[in-house]
Amino acid sequence: MEGASTASPPFLDTETGGSYYGPVMNVNSHELSYEDIRFGIEDREISALEAATAPVESPIIGQERAIRALSIGTAIRAKGYNLIVTGLPGTGKRSTVMQILEKSRTDTSRLRDIVFVYNFDRPENPRVLYFEAGGGRRFKKDLHGLVESLKTLIPSRQEGGVFKKKRDRLVEALEGEENRRLAEFESAASAQGFRIVQVGSEEEKVSDLLPLHRGEALSFDELQLRVGAGEITQQQWNETREKYHRHMDELKALFMDLRRRRIRMEEELQSLRVQAVEGDIRREIGRLEKEYPAEKTRDFLARMEGDIKSNLFLFSDDAPPRDPAGDPALIRYGVNIIVDNAEADAAPVIFETRPDYAALFGSQEAIVDMAGETRTNFMMIRPGALIRASGGFLVLRAEDILKEEGAWNSLKRALEDGRTEIRNPPNPFFTPVPGLKPEPVEIDTKTIIMGGEHVYDFLYGTDEDFSKLFKVPAEFDSVMDRNEKGTREYIDFIRKISAEEKLLNFDASGIAAVVEYGVRVGEFRNKLTTRFSLIADLLREGDHWSRRAGKNMVDRDSILRALEERKFLHSLPEEKIDEQILSGEILMALSGSTVGRVNGLAIQDRGYYAFGRPIVITARTAPGNDGVINIERESGLSGEIHDKGVMIIEGYLQAMYARDFPLSMRATICLEQSYIEVDGDSASSAEIYALLSSVSEVPLRQDIAVTGSVNQMGDIQPVGSVSEKIEGFFEVCKKTGLTGAQGVMIPRLNIPNLILSSETQEAVRSGSFHIYAVSTVDEGLEILTGVSSGARGIRGGFPPGSMNGRVQRRLKEMAFLVKDFGGN
Repeated sequence: MEGASTASPPFLDTETGGSYYGPVMNVNSHELSYEDIRFGIEDREISALEAATAPVESPIIGQERAIRALSIGTAIRAKGYNLIVTGLPGTGKRSTVMQILEKSRTDTSRLRDIVFVYNFDRPENPRVLYFEAGGGRRFKKDLHGLVESLKTLIPSRQEGGVFKKKRDRLVEALEGEENRRLAEFESAASAQGFRIVQVGSEEEKVSDLLPLHRGEALSFDELQLRVGAGEITQQQWNETREKYHRHMDELKALFMDLRRRRIRMEEELQSLRVQAVEGDIRREIGRLEKEYPAEKTRDFLARMEGDIKSNLFLFSDDAPPRDPAGDPALIRYGVNIIVDNAEADAAPVIFETRPDYAALFGSQEAIVDMAGETRTNFMMIRPGALIRASGGFLVLRAEDILKEEGAWNSLKRALEDGRTEIRNPPNPFFTPVPGLKPEPVEIDTKTIIMGGEHVYDFLYGTDEDFSKLFKVPAEFDSVMDRNEKGTREYIDFIRKISAEEKLLNFDASGIAAVVEYGVRVGEFRNKLTTRFSLIADLLREGDHWSRRAGKNMVDRDSILRALEERKFLHSLPEEKIDEQILSGEILMALSGSTVGRVNGLAIQDRGYYAFGRPIVITARTAPGNDGVINIERESGLSGEIHDKGVMIIEGYLQAMYARDFPLSMRATICLEQSYIEVDGDSASSAEIYALLSSVSEVPLRQDIAVTGSVNQMGDIQPVGSVSEKIEGFFEVCKKTGLTGAQGVMIPRLNIPNLILSSETQEAVRSGSFHIYAVSTVDEGLEILTGVSSGARGIRGGFPPGSMNGRVQRRLKEMAFLVKDFGGN
């Protein structure tokens, strides 16, 4: 095998004190040189770009796909073409959306005014009307003018000579008839010995009949006394009572007939009142019908005309100030404008940050009257953002709308139906308010939901309606190409922020340092991060430290100082871990070799800051049938991806070594002194090295830390945050004392991701720290053991002295032992 040494010096096992003799590998072929890992942006590159190219015109950087999606989604107004905007925080989602919408909102053709009016047939169901932009105000003004005109016109018509003559004739005729018939009844009653009298209180007097005795009107009680005194016979008493009941029936019938006649007279009077003013009312209503020809508006005006004729008393000088519901008497003819576009010169763009039900769909306000009762009316209906944005755009954050109970389902219904209701949602903590049920409001709102990078997949997979309503995904990439155009855009962004926020100018070295930071955050040498919020923060902090140093420009040193200070503020957990390693509280060897133990590289991600540190990974093996046991999983500290990595290890062992015999092994893998949940498969290569070392009893170097995931074929796959992991191990080695042999082993596919600090690069150049790149498990074993892995022969076996040969031989022994002892 290439790189194998012909000499076979002993390989010392520092844990057992023994040694293993076998072919020793030359690992230098896998070591990366300084030129391989060197990275930096030259100042002259920045200067040359600024001199050679014109500033980029587009204010949106590195998001061509998202811009195209937003342009398409905002232009197509068909049903379902709402947008879902996703991406990492800081990639400019909100600013980009707002810039695109600013261009799209120039189309005002869809703007309408929306108003609520009284429902004369069903007052609990207010009606909604629509007008062209500005029409709502005009309609309200015209309707108010109509009411004010009628308040003058109706009383004046009712005081006119013709109306008064007709009214007086009706009243005089009825009163004459009433007087005549009452006189006739009274005369007849008097002839029968009775007199009509008024009894009861002043407020409630009623007519009654009293019998006459010797010309004197007596009550029946008094008349009863006369019977007892012998002045009246019992027969006379009985006859008088019979007459009384008969005449009272006649009197009641008379009064009922007179009441009916008076009602008919009132109806005739009402008809006269209407006749006196209906021409004027028709003329005024007709003028409005011509001005507002929409069918719904004309229907409302027709019903309003009938209501005015039925309630002419509301326009009289002595009209009651309030209606029976307690509202102002003429509020029924009011107009509640809930969307007013009279002064709109662009379509609305509403960013609703607190989309609870009322904020999103609207509400019904209420008041408490003097009696303590809660009341509402159609003038208290208030629109939500979904209605106010009609004809324009509504922007929501996914995390906001999804956490509001019922809001997401209600939003979907509104977008599906093209209309929404304004009602008060039930609240278990408050007494229900008697509410209205307004007519649903038609909406034409383009809805845009913004969220994290996984929101689209989550909603698409869990909500069957989502794909029908949000047809356009605008995905913001977290990186952009690092080429002349991309670097030029970075330079322009730096200049733009500096000018807008009045920061110091950046010289070429300062810009180069910012671009280097952009590459590091992007994690690829040929990429730049598009998380411009992080870049802008670095610009502000660089400006701060430049001013502190008395400089008139921001240079590289100022940017590096800003990064150092930022790291210091966030590095308390790092320092605590390092203190535990230095004190021996965390058991970790950084030199020598040990069987079944390797230093892995882990990332601790705090969200706003991530750092790498080594973690000890151990493996122990013995004959058995339990397979590979993940101690982290058994203790509930392993994530699903880490579990998958451990299962892949078992698949690799079976395919690599146990082709013609059963894999009969009980192995345990543990991340030592780890007390928090771990996830990811970047430790799977280190775990397999520890496992193979335990099986073969060949020790592993402790001065090399390992990262990389593995597949079932034994290929080493790339992992994330490789630069932070390398720097984390280098930092620990530096604090404990560099030996000159220490280093890290990474996947070869991660070489494009190496964006190391200048200090780490310098350590590699000086030879005090080493970086090895491998593509397979076999290559990694050779570096960690110094022993050839060994290639499979034509008969399926491996060379006896090789690592693979030792592993295969030991696994066979375990299989025989398990078979001989019956699986125990």
